[in-house]
Amino acid sequence: MANDHIQLTILQTNDVHGHVKSTSHWGTDQTHGMARLSSIIKNKRKEDPELLLFDTGDMLKGSPLTYHYAKYNDYMPNPMISIMNELQYDCGAVGEHDFEYGLPFLSRAISRSFFPWLAANIVHKTTKEPYFGFPYTVKNVKGVKVAILGISATRMNGEEPFIIKDILFEDAYLAAKRWVGFIHENESPDLVIVNYHGGFNTQSARSINQGDMICSIDGIDILLTAGDHTVMNERRSGKLVLQSGAYGECLGEIKLSLSRFGSSYKIETAEGRHTSAEEAEAEPGIEKLIYFQELETLNWARSESAARHFGLKTDDDQTVIDWLKSVILKEYIDFF
Repeated sequence: MANDHIQLTILQTNDVHGHVKSTSHWGTDQTHGMARLSSIIKNKRKEDPELLLFDTGDMLKGSPLTYHYAKYNDYMPNPMISIMNELQYDCGAVGEHDFEYGLPFLSRAISRSFFPWLAANIVHKTTKEPYFGFPYTVKNVKGVKVAILGISATRMNGEEPFIIKDILFEDAYLAAKRWVGFIHENESPDLVIVNYHGGFNTQSARSINQGDMICSIDGIDILLTAGDHTVMNERRSGKLVLQSGAYGECLGEIKLSLSRFGSSYKIETAEGRHTSAEEAEAEPGIEKLIYFQELETLNWARSESAARHFGLKTDDDQTVIDWLKSVILKEYIDFF
């Protein structure tokens, strides 16, 4: 017989940008990185083995590790996908920066994932079907039917729809409204979560953030957001909204209490919080998982070929260029 009262746990990462180890050369001076968040995630999973774990986009690009991998080692396992598979993510959202190493790179990363990447508004420009296959997923957790819809921020391309090769980015708000209605009509979920790689600033350099508009859509219970690189835990238009900084600085968590109402469940309470990476030590298994890829990155950075590579280019990741300029022998000592 189903329980009348259920407790659910939802965990979120977003805008990790390839950061695994906590070092000032990797884009931020704050304690951060997936190695530390992994310790927190694994401890949370011991408390609740049926928790849900989501990433809200921009996991794959933005550090020396991911740059070196994309340019030289893409035939090997993707280090960030290896970490996500190890931690048993339930789904990921596609961020705009995840495209920056090219569509073949992103497609390979998705194909190597043990979980779906949700992108309802990233569609084939001809068929209008979701390009990566999954607009949403449904999980049955402790008898509660949870639907998770993935949406990416509307991309800008003048006055025309944004297109990359065969991909069309539909308007995020319109797609979310359409798919939320579809989910309620066809799935009858107890809980609807929108995993939205977009924020609340009106406009960024490349995307239009429609978080407030999406919050106005009826039928959404929780909105996970990204892109602003801020820590958010608040209610907007009656929805709980969570965003968890950037670079793995903290882990987002939502605790839900649900009660049985006829044949379904209704939310009684929903509370969000964040746990700082400073509260954990790096998880040894995760560091071991990508140890040799990080070491290869350091060896490459110290070589003359890296200096020649960047001497001829002006359009590469500035974070990586700055890091290369400041690599010192101590970085090697940290590995041993």
